[in-house]
Amino acid sequence: MPIPSYAKINLYLKIGKKLSSGYHNLQSVMQRIELSDNISIEPINEDRIIVKSTSPELATEENLAYKVALLLKKKFKVKHGVKIFVEKNVPLEAGLGGGSSNAATTLLNLNKLWGLKLKEKQLVELASQIGSDVPFFIGENAALVEGIGDKIKRIKKSFSINIVLINPGFRVSTKWAYSSFDKQKPKIKTKANISSLVKAIEKKDIKEIANNLYNDFEPIVTKKYKVINEIKNNLLRNDALNALVSGSGPTVFGIFNSIYEARETFFKIQYDYPFVFLTKTI
Repeated sequence: MPIPSYAKINLYLKIGKKLSSGYHNLQSVMQRIELSDNISIEPINEDRIIVKSTSPELATEENLAYKVALLLKKKFKVKHGVKIFVEKNVPLEAGLGGGSSNAATTLLNLNKLWGLKLKEKQLVELASQIGSDVPFFIGENAALVEGIGDKIKRIKKSFSINIVLINPGFRVSTKWAYSSFDKQKPKIKTKANISSLVKAIEKKDIKEIANNLYNDFEPIVTKKYKVINEIKNNLLRNDALNALVSGSGPTVFGIFNSIYEARETFFKIQYDYPFVFLTKTI
């Protein structure tokens, strides 16, 4: 049975200083969305890792799911082989954490398949060796994420937000986004506040959530790709309470008061861009 590997959006993302490890300290509020890849994991008789995908470029040793399997095999001297198949629906390098989610889904399921009995804390520690977004996907609720992505505080009362996601059909490298941020250090005037956002999520106050959306990467990607501002404005013109770039972009999400407004906007603009998704947070 294929396992869903859910994408995420960043409702808030503030980048701190760069560490000697190459990672950055960050402060983020992340939430999974219904849009997902599907992953199949099955044991094989040979002692090796095979990764296949509907997106052929992912069938390599650079795939994060492969790296997770290799890490577990080496660390716990696992002598079993595994075949991992990734059915890709989440656009690549889109700011939606598709690869990180695939890695976490693989980690959680190999933990079961290989009987490793690793606890959540150990899983988070292993996940943080793969990438800064991976630990978030180890648990389920929305979360306040800090440190290098390894300090995770779950927001217990998170609720479903109706969303229209738009991806303009090109990729943005996270590496490029971080190095551009380090060079440009954009200063953004904002009233958005991470504590207010967390409280608004707990109170299920959609308007207050909309008022506190924030992303440090936004000025970097909108400066290089003018279409991103156009997408934001298109969503705001069509009843979105607010719109924001997710992660390092280029995907933009608009949040809506209800499914009816989200659906109406989706039907209005679904053919204007290469990828338009009607979805919601989970």
